[in-house]
Amino acid sequence: MAMRKFRKNGPLYVKLLLGLTLCITLTLIASSSIYYFSYTSITQKEVYESNLSNLRQTSQTVEGTTESAQALSFQIYRNSAVAKLLYYTQPHPFDIQGAMNELNSYLASMPFIQSIYVYNPTSGFYVVSNNGQAGIYTERELADRDILDVLDRFQEFKPFTPIPRMYKASPADDSSAGVYTYLCFEAIGRERKLNSAVVVNLSASWVNRQIQEESFGNHGSTYIVDDRGMVFSGNNLEPQSWEEPERLLLEQSIKNQSNGYILADFKGTKSFISYTAPDKLSWQYVRITPYSTLTEKTYAIRNLTLRIAFGILIAGLFFSWLLSRVMYVPIHRIVKRVHDLESEQRNASYTVRQNALRKLLKVQTFDAQVQLEKLRRTGISFDMTKDYRLLYLRIDQLPELKEQHSPDLLIYKFAILNIASEICSKYYYTESVDLEEEGLLLLLNAMETGEAGSEWLQPMLKQIQRASREYLQIGLTLSITPVSNDPYRLHSLFVEAKEASRQRFFLGREAIIETEKLPPVQGVFAFPSDKEKRMLDALHAGKSEEAKDIVRDILTETAAYPIQAAESAVARLSMTLTRMIAEVERNGSMQLGFAAEPDILSFDSSITLEDALTAFSDFFDEWRSRMVSKRSGKQDELIRKINQMIETRYHDPNLSLNLISDELKMSSFHISRLYRQHTLTTIVDAINGTRMNNAQALLIQSDRSIADIAELTGYTNSSYFHRMFKKTYGVTPSEFRKARA
Repeated sequence: MAMRKFRKNGPLYVKLLLGLTLCITLTLIASSSIYYFSYTSITQKEVYESNLSNLRQTSQTVEGTTESAQALSFQIYRNSAVAKLLYYTQPHPFDIQGAMNELNSYLASMPFIQSIYVYNPTSGFYVVSNNGQAGIYTERELADRDILDVLDRFQEFKPFTPIPRMYKASPADDSSAGVYTYLCFEAIGRERKLNSAVVVNLSASWVNRQIQEESFGNHGSTYIVDDRGMVFSGNNLEPQSWEEPERLLLEQSIKNQSNGYILADFKGTKSFISYTAPDKLSWQYVRITPYSTLTEKTYAIRNLTLRIAFGILIAGLFFSWLLSRVMYVPIHRIVKRVHDLESEQRNASYTVRQNALRKLLKVQTFDAQVQLEKLRRTGISFDMTKDYRLLYLRIDQLPELKEQHSPDLLIYKFAILNIASEICSKYYYTESVDLEEEGLLLLLNAMETGEAGSEWLQPMLKQIQRASREYLQIGLTLSITPVSNDPYRLHSLFVEAKEASRQRFFLGREAIIETEKLPPVQGVFAFPSDKEKRMLDALHAGKSEEAKDIVRDILTETAAYPIQAAESAVARLSMTLTRMIAEVERNGSMQLGFAAEPDILSFDSSITLEDALTAFSDFFDEWRSRMVSKRSGKQDELIRKINQMIETRYHDPNLSLNLISDELKMSSFHISRLYRQHTLTTIVDAINGTRMNNAQALLIQSDRSIADIAELTGYTNSSYFHRMFKKTYGVTPSEFRKARA
């Protein structure tokens, strides 16, 4: 009967299927065309916004470095030592050396400076450079020949505007690099030539680092149009010589226009051209990308969609023919729909039950009987007026689980609850709650026979942990409350179980915690600042093992306090070490490679004490390794000599930085900077520290008077000795001696 009915209506079914197939195919073709034009438009806007952002950032960098270069040029021009090079026909050699030291200091102060020239037409060029020529050169000896042309044509350039050009650093090297040149001059002779000038050359590769030439597979190019209409490559500032069509495009569509983009032919290729409005320097930045590069992926998507559409059409025709000859029975769709409805009903019931239990845990004031009635109406059997326990399950290493199985996290939680509920159901009536965090909760009502004893409690909890580890490879930390039949203690017991689970920090992962057996916690934890200072001192001295022991002591002390004490201690130690890195890199003039790294350790509920100690230990070892690698043997020998002079001659009142530099026949500025870089302290502080240490020893080991001890340790003034001692140790020498008596 059914077959006859199908055969009777077969052509109708075929027509319906063919109609649906054709509609889908046409929809795919139409949508493909719409998507193609939409994606093309969106891609153009995204590329334009990305290009504009990078070009603007480069413009801002040029403007910022222009201000810095101007300020530096004016500072150099007004420097009294450099002025002797600018205006004296034959400066004294000592004046030249002092001025060159000043110029080298300016050069070292900014990483993007390529070189600095001080120009005196009579004596030539005084040059300091990061690479290439450095010293005193005549115009004929100077490798950078292009600067001579700039000086001859200085009137063609706007004041305080960078001059893009190619720079040759050494006569032995034929290669050239792009630089931005800043020209500062004050006096012009009667022949309209410069009497003196300061030239600052900035590295173009540093200034233009924001220009992303790698965009779209190296097919894009970036250009700079300066205030004179000259065009330079954004990559190396090489001057560009465009043909007439490209120059015409620049003049008519780009020059002096506001931010925008156009599609136009560039050097015979259809291109997407983004450009900026003139900036404060009247410069514009232009990025040119072949249009085919932008639309390559869009073309691929459109072609794939068309192939899919034709595939669906062919498959639809085949199945239409097949179904017309076999049967058409959509019963499986009806069955599937029924199953879906049943699943939706179950999910809705589960959601209602979970919400009811979560709300029950949060409320603190309620009518127990009314609440029980509400629970029964939703199918929940838990009774908080009878003996009950709360079992809190905290998932160990939840961050790793989220990272590896984020889409399946809910499935894992359901599996854990099912395992735990099945095991506990041998001893309790059980209700489970997903707390939508790293914790899960079981509400356990005792059986009618009551709890015969707790000898089975530990085996039951261990069985839950073993099953979770065996079937799911997930570790669990469990905390369980004592038995209660007070309905109004439900919230407080929940909070107690949740907080107790955080003791995993000290007890380790997969711990079993009975809240009633936890020792009482103390009050407020006072962070031991003295130990923190000793830790820093140990790190500076290269004693990483001592620093590890101190950190272990600090964190172990927090075990007697609320878990927030451990969290605060970890955060403070991490922040202290981060500040130490910044201070060493700033004051020690060393780059240790930590600047781009995050805090040493961020406290979260998944870590343990051993994790924290391992993280700090690894950092201390890395710190020591990097500090050691930054110190060369020759510099260490110099530091050793300075320390030896301080140790053997601290009693000499004349011992000072200048005395040490004179005896070592070195610049006081140089040895002061080097000593501070390697020891993180000054020579003056080292002298005072040695004197204070010896004064302390004499106060303890001898009966000499305070005045004698001051004289023996290099202090000619007793009152100054008293002030220094109290500043160092917080007490006067007399008070110190009495305290040690």
